[in-house]
Amino acid sequence: MDESFFDEEQEKIQKALNDAKKREIEEKFGAHFSEDQPALPSDVESQWLSNIEEFERQFGNARRVTVREFLGFPSFKSLGEIPREELEAELNDVVDVLSQHSLAVDCLADVSDEELYRFITTELVNEEIDDIRIEGMRHCFIYEEFHPNDEYDAKSAAEHFLWDIFEQHEERVVDSLAKDEVYDPFGRRVTHEDLEALVRSVYRRYAAFTFHEFQCRACVLDGDYATVSLEGGWSGVVAESMAPESHKGVAALRMKKSPYGGYDVVQANIPGFV
Repeated sequence: MDESFFDEEQEKIQKALNDAKKREIEEKFGAHFSEDQPALPSDVESQWLSNIEEFERQFGNARRVTVREFLGFPSFKSLGEIPREELEAELNDVVDVLSQHSLAVDCLADVSDEELYRFITTELVNEEIDDIRIEGMRHCFIYEEFHPNDEYDAKSAAEHFLWDIFEQHEERVVDSLAKDEVYDPFGRRVTHEDLEALVRSVYRRYAAFTFHEFQCRACVLDGDYATVSLEGGWSGVVAESMAPESHKGVAALRMKKSPYGGYDVVQANIPGFV
């Protein structure tokens, strides 16, 4: 008999076991598995479900401990006693200690070795986490969640806004607009609905955008506001005539801190849109 037949049967059996495991986890821990989640190979899904089950089991009885205790109370040198030429090696040693215990620290923006060493050895070690240890799973921390970087957040929000504009993600573009204060490209204060209408009028004018590229050149912070300048250009096709059109220049986006974190768009001046 064809070997593929046995493979298909094994796949069906494993899938049935996985479905049963999902129901068991839902009943026992109140978890919910979405029907829309991407399909995984049955063996990978089986391991994933086992990890979830183990996590839920440990979570129900987990103590809250400091990172220092989780690491086994390691001893780190103070920043002041480390010669500058030895700092990189010391930082690597600290990161290795974290990795051995399945902890990781990521930085979204540039952070100096001095600051990262200080953060891990004097600040992060005092944070509390659940005392959960599962092979293949990690406790992850992001530096900027402890020390927000306004310039990075404003630049990222501006870049994502332009990307969504030209990729025609209309819903995301509208969601990026500030809810309480917006202006048209000429600086006139308008309602949120007015600016939404302006966005939609742009999409009615162009049948498609065929190219776009912008690079951030400057970011000026002013309290809760930021002005981000991005240089570049875009090409598209006019809907009515199907004629090609291209524009180059500097896009200037006025941003405002969002009450939910990050920045919203208050005003956008984009080459060719005025």
